[in-house]
Amino acid sequence: MATFVLVHGSWAGGWMWEPVRLALEADGHRVLTPSLTGMAERHHLAAPDVGVATHVRDVARLLQYERLSDVILVGHSYGGMVITGVAAAVPDRIGRLVYVDAFLPDPGERAWDLLPWQKDAFETLRLPDRPWLVRPVEATVFFPELEADYDGGRLTPMPIRTHEEPLPAMGDWAAAASIPSTYLHCTGEPAYFDEVAERARTRGHEIVTIDAGHMVIVSHPHEVADLLRRVAVPTPA
Repeated sequence: MATFVLVHGSWAGGWMWEPVRLALEADGHRVLTPSLTGMAERHHLAAPDVGVATHVRDVARLLQYERLSDVILVGHSYGGMVITGVAAAVPDRIGRLVYVDAFLPDPGERAWDLLPWQKDAFETLRLPDRPWLVRPVEATVFFPELEADYDGGRLTPMPIRTHEEPLPAMGDWAAAASIPSTYLHCTGEPAYFDEVAERARTRGHEIVTIDAGHMVIVSHPHEVADLLRRVAVPTPA
């Protein structure tokens, strides 16, 4: 059986992976779905200095303290920023990377370097009383799959530093580049990551396409679980 660590995207938390997690656990796999600092049930820890470097430490330390190895590390959307940094921080603990319609940055790049339009969009989402936080995008407009979660308060504001801070350049980037990687490219609407998927293709990542929108882990969880089953590397006894 394999060990999966599933990293969520913007405004979300580990809860968003529940259908995928349950499907994999039903097969006997070990699945961890951490919520990043300042988000979801850890929203009380949100602070102006929480950024992508914080979240890289969150997940790298999880792998270290749980003594995990041969991990299949998966990131959705913003989670791609995080798993890329983790791969450089603890490459010896990771067996495969899976990007689910996600950022694929180089060291020193910001999320906004890959999706420049986000910078202006995020400016309109700053909270008046805490401008270092950005509120969730209206689910009814962009992500109808999340309407119940938006109305129910499960989507939480997130520190804007997560997108304006460069990915830390520290780590073993050569080792990280040697980790087998799969990129799941969502070709339905809304389609945000066409250019990033092309970057993954040029770098030799396995490319898998699906006719689904960006919130594929909510709209097509069984298809995502099927992909993860296929790439799973059994954990040595």
